[in-house]
Amino acid sequence: MKIVILANDDIPYSGLLSYPVLKKFANEISGIFIQDRILDSNTTTLGLFNKVKKKSSLQFAIFYAREIINYKIAVLIRRIFHMNKHSNDCYIETNANLGKMFGIPVFKIEGSINDEIWLNKINKIKPDLIICIRYAEILKNSLLTIPNGGVINFHPSLLPKYKGMAPIFQALLHNENEIGFSLHYIDEGIDTGKIIKRQKIKTEKNESVSHIAIRAHVVAGYELLSILNNLKKGDKKTEQITQDNGNYFSWPEKKDVKKFMQSNKKYVEFRDFLSLVFYNPRNLKI
Repeated sequence: MKIVILANDDIPYSGLLSYPVLKKFANEISGIFIQDRILDSNTTTLGLFNKVKKKSSLQFAIFYAREIINYKIAVLIRRIFHMNKHSNDCYIETNANLGKMFGIPVFKIEGSINDEIWLNKINKIKPDLIICIRYAEILKNSLLTIPNGGVINFHPSLLPKYKGMAPIFQALLHNENEIGFSLHYIDEGIDTGKIIKRQKIKTEKNESVSHIAIRAHVVAGYELLSILNNLKKGDKKTEQITQDNGNYFSWPEKKDVKKFMQSNKKYVEFRDFLSLVFYNPRNLKI
């Protein structure tokens, strides 16, 4: 099986999601394409901060920025002090560095993955499967139709609920009893493709958005590994769930952020940072 990875190193926890797959299937991955900028090729990190501040409030923008910074600093600390260990998968790194480590070609995208130059490069690889590791740009049909096996994506909600942005925040805001993630095929809609696997995650009392997200990425990494093993055996089962067009969210409204905070819910805490610095997947309760 020939695999191509589309990854975003600016979005928190992407390395947690990709590590098990890169470690096991390195010989079958023909390239890792790293996204240009955080959201799309036209959006800078500062531009996104200002956009979120305007739509969701300064407080929410700071929460989101803090989550990104926590992850980047934790990656740097673990790299400097040689804290990463392949044993027990105690490893946090960028997808670009993981690719180099496992001998996988890494391509830094300039512009959009939908541009002809990148479509031609992926076409030449002739992948059987493309996997999106927190890739934030909407993929056009010209890319989706390249691999015979489709394009697989991770989304941190139990689809079809909470499509779009900040799904864990939205689930906590709406007092959901069940929170989790989905691994699904991408179609031309947003988070609307056939669902391969959904996994519920039991939340702790007063657990933050960030901590739930960390655990979701860790578990999803191993579920993705299991899916790839099944695909190699010819098992292409999907869950028989009807996707609908509703329940899509953009960035939260200011009134929703205010309601979230007034309910004493947490977005990011210092312990989330510590769980990254001293990362061990076995210590994260699932």
